Amino acid sequence: MTTTASGNDVALALIAQDIMFLRRFAHSVTAAPEQAVVPIFCMHNYMCLIIHESHRALRHVNPDLADVLAYDCTPAIERARHSAKLYDDKYKGLADVSADFRRIIDEHRQEFLNKTWLPLARPLEKDLVLWRFRGRLVSTSHTASFFLALPPQSFQNLDVLGPEVRAIAVEQGSYIAAAANGLPWEGRSFLDTVQKTDLTEKEVRAEKHYQRSFDPVLPEEVKASLTAMTCALNTVDLLLADDTGYSSAFSVWKLRYIVLHHVLSSLRKLDEQHGAELCPPDRALLKEILNAPTSILILQAHGGFRNTLMHYRPERRVEEQLSLHAPFYGLLDAYFPADEARSLGDGLASHTARVADRMHAWSGG
Repeated sequence: MTTTASGNDVALALIAQDIMFLRRFAHSVTAAPEQAVVPIFCMHNYMCLIIHESHRALRHVNPDLADVLAYDCTPAIERARHSAKLYDDKYKGLADVSADFRRIIDEHRQEFLNKTWLPLARPLEKDLVLWRFRGRLVSTSHTASFFLALPPQSFQNLDVLGPEVRAIAVEQGSYIAAAANGLPWEGRSFLDTVQKTDLTEKEVRAEKHYQRSFDPVLPEEVKASLTAMTCALNTVDLLLADDTGYSSAFSVWKLRYIVLHHVLSSLRKLDEQHGAELCPPDRALLKEILNAPTSILILQAHGGFRNTLMHYRPERRVEEQLSLHAPFYGLLDAYFPADEARSLGDGLASHTARVADRMHAWSGG
């Protein structure tokens, strides 16, 4: 028989799960920094989300601990955690995100193109870097610029960029290390399984790359934002997949849910604005993603469930249904009928893989 837990107990347990997950990642970054630059790109906004929201929750749940964990760089962390929402941010919709990517594309073009003194060689210049993990796109220089607010000059050389990115990770790591103090965080991280050959880098001409991506009717900046969604899906589908430890299970599940929620919500907004313009095969592919039963379930899910995953503090009205010893702390069963709770709990990973596969196909690979 399980016993109920207070909302504060559940919030602290959820925070501890995520902090220990990040602590293992931060430890692996320190152990193998040369392989960590691109994974840091992929994880940055989720690290910022966990840092910001855990500290915010602790101010209510454990104010003394929150005071000890106070951190700097609040605006940068705040911006990064909002960027995970893509078009789903209540302050920035599709047009605003598109404008951000338009600026990033133009800045990178200005920085990298028309620099060769020999005009005949200028068609060979590149202004976009693609990073793949085991053949799937997990980041680009445009995506990293959007999530990390890095200027185009940062991407001149990965050897220069690496220390800059690791410096950001060190700041995040100081909070994570302090928050994990006393928690049994030790263990393997997904980064421990990454081999040097798993990550590949390719420089391309952005204009040509986006011409081959997604539907021809979509503006280049919208294609860049769709590329960021594809990278996010591949990150949680592939990069995190090797973290199969029990201690990471909830955090990995949560990140998949959050990514799917924001990607699906963003794609629905894309469909509302551009769906009628798409060619029939692309419109059918988009509808296939949005009309899948698990997609509909995630899009219709009760806001209280998503808010608890994001902000840690459960609603008082469901506290009697929660337990520290129940799967997902009883949250799924508190918000969903039994069959839907099972479907989400057991099927989220496979649905993430399906949506990632469809987006990969739509992007042209």
